[in-house]
Amino acid sequence: MLIDFLVLTDGSDIGLVTVMTESFGVYNPFSGELLKKINLMDIEQIRSAIERATQAQKKLQSLSIADRSAMLMKCSFEITKKRDDLATLMSREIGRPIKSSKGEIIRTSEIFKIAATEAVHVMEGRFLNLGAFVHPPGNEKRIAMVVREPVGVVGSITPFNFPASSFAQKVAPSLAVGNAIVHKPARAAPLTQIEISSIIMESGFPEGSVEIIHGVSSEVGDEFISNPGIAAITFTGSEKVGLDLASRAVKNGKKVVMELGGSDPEIVLDDADLEKAAEAVVVGRFDYAGQFCNATKRLIVQGPILEKFTRILSEKMSGLKIGDPMNENTIMGPMIHQDAIKEMRTFLEETKSKGGKIMYQGKTPDDKVFFPPTIIRVDRNAPVLDHEVFGPLIPVISVKTDEEAIERANETEYGLDASVFTGSFDRAYKMAGKLKTGTVIINDTTRLRWDSLPFGGVKKSGIGRESVPDSMRELTNEKMIVYRVGD
Repeated sequence: MLIDFLVLTDGSDIGLVTVMTESFGVYNPFSGELLKKINLMDIEQIRSAIERATQAQKKLQSLSIADRSAMLMKCSFEITKKRDDLATLMSREIGRPIKSSKGEIIRTSEIFKIAATEAVHVMEGRFLNLGAFVHPPGNEKRIAMVVREPVGVVGSITPFNFPASSFAQKVAPSLAVGNAIVHKPARAAPLTQIEISSIIMESGFPEGSVEIIHGVSSEVGDEFISNPGIAAITFTGSEKVGLDLASRAVKNGKKVVMELGGSDPEIVLDDADLEKAAEAVVVGRFDYAGQFCNATKRLIVQGPILEKFTRILSEKMSGLKIGDPMNENTIMGPMIHQDAIKEMRTFLEETKSKGGKIMYQGKTPDDKVFFPPTIIRVDRNAPVLDHEVFGPLIPVISVKTDEEAIERANETEYGLDASVFTGSFDRAYKMAGKLKTGTVIINDTTRLRWDSLPFGGVKKSGIGRESVPDSMRELTNEKMIVYRVGD
């Protein structure tokens, strides 16, 4: 089989490099161990999966909300029960530190539980007495109901970095409202999702309700767009791939939800608690080596405190536990693969060539699987400011005023999260209103997400909003039913 793909640091793959293969390996990024070989699916197998989901959709939609909720609660229970095994698998699969992986599995269980409880509220509908409306004439003899219906089979794609919770954010809301789902994992991280999909099917959902497919991303994307069996596409990954998918899908009348890239700034003002601001950077940039869409990717610091703040931050970074992700004390594990490390080195060298100055660089056990945590002082033309940097490199920008800080924060094409550290509510409130992002967090890390509240961005950071209830609304259609009563 002729396969064209290149794995990107966000876990997606696009058609750029030609190789001959019929399968791909899933490797432990820390040890290099081959965990499993996965057979690639050809286009006919992908179409068969969509057809199975289409048949399952009819059965799934006919189930009551109460029945679907009960199945989702069972999923939640079983995921919690298998927490340690799932967390171990995830850490081996993507190199995420085991303590962080355990937290994500618990979060995944909660997502299924939230879906079970929120479904009745999202799907309850509304009754309207149309006599309250002047136009059109005759409304005194009409009533209306506004209901939500499943959109249909959902095509789903996720990157490598949240194989459990990102999968749950797409699957649980879809199933809750009666949508079957065809899902493509990232090549670097399919194993955790395969295990969770087995739990889902063992919880009583009709066969075909969740179909996992392994194919070339360009082929899968094209099929999702062109196949009439797919009604909506939900995608998490790079903005380049996501916006291309979205633009073509909309032309075919499909709904889209896109959770894309970010270049999230942390702004540190001159009245901030510098200890807390530095701790937020350690969590926001260096947890799992910064391989998150809402990781803190830029530091914008007012000049008078720059030297003191970077000294405090460097001290905290020197205490980072870097190493084996199976060690409970590890905070920063390996990069997902060699291409990710090469990309980080390129970012660093290009930034240095543009005048960037390294202010701190840590040491790692093995430069073949790790990239050292690094602070680099930059100016306006630094490459690390123009792209989503998926790794433990944090650029620092010096500004003089609050207005300049806002200007620098807003100058990227992204707008996912931002954080502001200040002791003044007035300054924070004014700044939050001017920052062009989906979320602004005051005196805390950008690396926060609430699964019941809207998550997403502006500009090239996304289309629509993800949370359990928001995804339910995005993946359903509203219908109004009007009834004329009497003569």
